[in-house]
Amino acid sequence: MSQTTTSPKIALVLGATGAVGKAVVKDLLVNEHYTKVVAAGRRHVQLDDSIPQDKLVQETIDFENLDESRGAFKDVDDVYCCLGTTRKDAGSAEAFRKIDQEYVIESAKMIAQENPATEGVKSKVHFLYCSSVGANANSYFLYPQSKGQTEERLQQIGFSKVSIFQPGGLVVEEARPRFRPAESFIGLIDRVSTALRLNMTIPVGGAARAMRKAATDTPAFIQPKTHQESGSQVIYYSNRDMLVMNQQ
Repeated sequence: MSQTTTSPKIALVLGATGAVGKAVVKDLLVNEHYTKVVAAGRRHVQLDDSIPQDKLVQETIDFENLDESRGAFKDVDDVYCCLGTTRKDAGSAEAFRKIDQEYVIESAKMIAQENPATEGVKSKVHFLYCSSVGANANSYFLYPQSKGQTEERLQQIGFSKVSIFQPGGLVVEEARPRFRPAESFIGLIDRVSTALRLNMTIPVGGAARAMRKAATDTPAFIQPKTHQESGSQVIYYSNRDMLVMNQQ
């Protein structure tokens, strides 16, 4: 059995307009764990009328001028970070690193400053980061290297807890504004993975559900990797862990 957290809390979703971020926002709004859900990104997330929006607050963030957004980052309990991009969408490796890593780290630092702990670690916040399978700070390839470096840097900031999710292929549930050929390939992998029970993919809604469960429940039947770093409890969730959490 899982133990559900019932005390009123406030959630912040960074990168709320991306596929995973939007799925997280929708999941949090239809569940009762939070009294307020702050969706923060470069633009507002578009939701249809089937999603209750009475506790949704939308904040437009200029990541080049984060000081202007301090108020949006204040008085939050759980931060779901789904901020990221691809090299193609960013336009260059330098622009990719700025969005995928620097925006994440600088936002995290400000969130820690605005939500200090009473004792022990620097911040009371539980920071939940959607990374990727294969993340490795020493990788030769840009994408897994950036994710791995971001994971390492988040652990040094001083949050009470850092949960890192490493999904495999993410299966989108809504059409993208811009076609991504790789996602068609992931769809093929998903069909093969599901048929052979290889646990290689996960729908974005499933990734969102696993992240919310890690913040609001005590997941049973999984043993994620855990360690302490700079006072933070750091927990890694694999794609298989996330799939199991969806079955609970």
